[in-house]
Formats: sequence, structure tokens, C-alpha cells
Amino acid sequence: MSLDNRTAILARISASVACNALASLRVAIMEALEMGINKADINEAINLALEIQQQPINHVTHLTEQLLREPMKKPHEHDAHCTCGCGGHHV
Repeated sequence: MSLDNRTAILARISASVACNALASLRVAIMEALEMGINKADINEAINLALEIQQQPINHVTHLTEQLLREPMKKPHEHDAHCTCGCGGHHV
């Protein structure tokens, strides 16, 4: 699948907004203007990205909570019959 230049530059503008990548946003907007994309379309892409940015990130939030809720693996007790491959540093 390939995107036409107009769609690609509007996607770059949206991605720049979403990431707060100001230098990238500046370049993308300048390229869009040079391509003849009107300011209303550029503003629409920016506003849509800003609107999405304000939405809760459900999947990230869910994964973060899940990972932080899981118990950490406890350090393992070494003994004379340990086969953990620790190099013989048994207690």
C-alpha cells in the first residue's frame, strides 16, 4: 500500500503533533504549504491529532497497570544442589 504525497504529509503532521515533535512539525507544515495544501486542511489534521492526544490511552494504561500489579520474581535461594548456572556461588 502506498500513500499519495498529500496524505503522507498530513500523516507526518499528525504524527508530529501526537509526539510533540516541534522541529518535525515545522518541517512537515512547511512542506505541506509548499505542496499547495491549504491551511484549513493542515489545521484540520492538527486539530484531529490534538483531539486524539487528549483521549485516554486505554491499552497503554491497561498494560502498565498489569505489569506493575504482577509480583516480581523472588531471588532464588542457592544450595549445594542448585542447578541455576550461577557459577558455583552457593550460600
